Amino acid sequence: MARPLPSGFPAPSIALPALADKLRQALPQWCMGLEEPGMARHLAARALLSGDADLFACGAGLALWTWQRAPLEPERMALLLEALAAFGPSSMSAASPLGALSEFLNRLKAGLEGQPDPDEVAALLASGDTGLAVRLLLPRLRDPAQGLGWLASAWDGMLRLGSQDLCAAALAACPWPEAFLPLRARLEAELSFLFDAPETALAALDDVDDVLFGAWAEYLRAELLLRLDRGQAGRELLAGCFQAMPWHTHLGLKLHGLAFPLPVAPPEAANDAVILVYSWNKAALVRQTLESLARTDIAGARIVALDNGSTDGTGNGDGTGETMEQCRALFAPGAMSVVRLPVNIGAPAARNWLLSLPEVRERAWAVFLDDDVLLPERWLLRLLGAGRAEERAGAVGCRIVSASRPVCLQSADYQLFRPGTGARTFEGRPDLVNVFDNCSGGLDFGLFSYARPAAHVSGCCHALRMSVLPELGGFDIAFSPTQFDDLDRDLRSAVAGRGAVYCGDVAVAHVQHSSLAKAKGTAAIGQVMGNKLKLEGKYAQADLEAVSEAGMNALWADLAAKWAALAEV
Repeated sequence: MARPLPSGFPAPSIALPALADKLRQALPQWCMGLEEPGMARHLAARALLSGDADLFACGAGLALWTWQRAPLEPERMALLLEALAAFGPSSMSAASPLGALSEFLNRLKAGLEGQPDPDEVAALLASGDTGLAVRLLLPRLRDPAQGLGWLASAWDGMLRLGSQDLCAAALAACPWPEAFLPLRARLEAELSFLFDAPETALAALDDVDDVLFGAWAEYLRAELLLRLDRGQAGRELLAGCFQAMPWHTHLGLKLHGLAFPLPVAPPEAANDAVILVYSWNKAALVRQTLESLARTDIAGARIVALDNGSTDGTGNGDGTGETMEQCRALFAPGAMSVVRLPVNIGAPAARNWLLSLPEVRERAWAVFLDDDVLLPERWLLRLLGAGRAEERAGAVGCRIVSASRPVCLQSADYQLFRPGTGARTFEGRPDLVNVFDNCSGGLDFGLFSYARPAAHVSGCCHALRMSVLPELGGFDIAFSPTQFDDLDRDLRSAVAGRGAVYCGDVAVAHVQHSSLAKAKGTAAIGQVMGNKLKLEGKYAQADLEAVSEAGMNALWADLAAKWAALAEV
């Protein structure tokens, strides 16, 4: 099996279980995840300075991986150069793979000097105006002296604009000295992965340089084969990646999930579930959501939709409540009911209203959906299977992605830092509730399609175990009209020892962004910040420290068990 790291790159000398023990002792946050850029740089830098050969190998490999993931970012480049500097001159001959990698990095570093302010470029691209981006960016990209610097600042933002043609035009406009042609091929392969059919994207990977970008390219090959239903070939390539990078948290979890998938609940399990949707003045979106729901396998689950005091109707049957009534015909007779409230009572109260209904209280699972989602075919039975496999779980959630290309991660695999260890929301007081946003809004390359314990799951699509609600209560109306009510409920559940399960092999597409991302204006931002302050005041530091410690213990136990199972096969 091909090794996707350059020849001469170090590998840990110990087996997976022993490596897990060593990482846990020296770098306990390693288990939380390696895809958030700040966390990856922090862990790699500490591992490089550890003085331990196995930890150094983990840090050097992570430095290489995180640069391959985003080769135009100076901080990632600097970290990899730091790692290579520790290899010694004997490994850096011009003819060696490591020497070639080092030479390329130094040339690229020089080529990116004097690049524009990334924040200014981001502000330009944030407007979403593709035409404006073309007019302002393309002339600058053609500059032989600064074109590459402009590309480095604009590449991620251009991808997120969703215009493959703009990105291709940018690559064509930028001057490419022969030494940088491998970088162009790498960026073209990324563009193809995000926008083209898998067969086309596979062909684009054939032009990617194995010495410079081998691990990243090999992983993408594996992912594309899995998407083409060539599971055995995809698993074999993924196993080769993990063999070369046995420290990689996400690769191991993903590979284990493919080798030992969670059971899918039998169709009769859906008889004990009720799907809950609430909406206010979003007739078109809620219709799209309910039509998507009707195309999926929900077996015998009931559906209850709540019109939260909508006022968008014109008398022609086009309001939110009327739309919900019309959508009852999409399902089996009697399967869907509609509740219509005269006024908007906010999200937490709407959720509680639904939870109070007799037809909901008698079910084992209450499954909330946002009113603007698109669902995969077997989403419900897979979530219920994950919940049934972990009897202590108070909630089960999934991976939330954008509904348009390129597919971006909106939420996945939330974990909890110790209180007071992160950035401060309010000056003068440390944050007690410090959630690790593992995916950090990144592009979705499939690295979060695994299941494991979590501190919190997205309220966009989550299943609540009804048996825990009497002891914990529902959603706190202090967080009205919305924001943090689902996080608060999950934290209360975790404090009571009923944590959540993240089921990342279920990807639900969210048409809009989170309410936090949409908050605009002083009043809206003030509402969000006010609710954050309420959240901070609800919990004792000792309780959150206990939840954080229990969460870390659960993550390491889960990771060690899965690595041990992979070592056996």
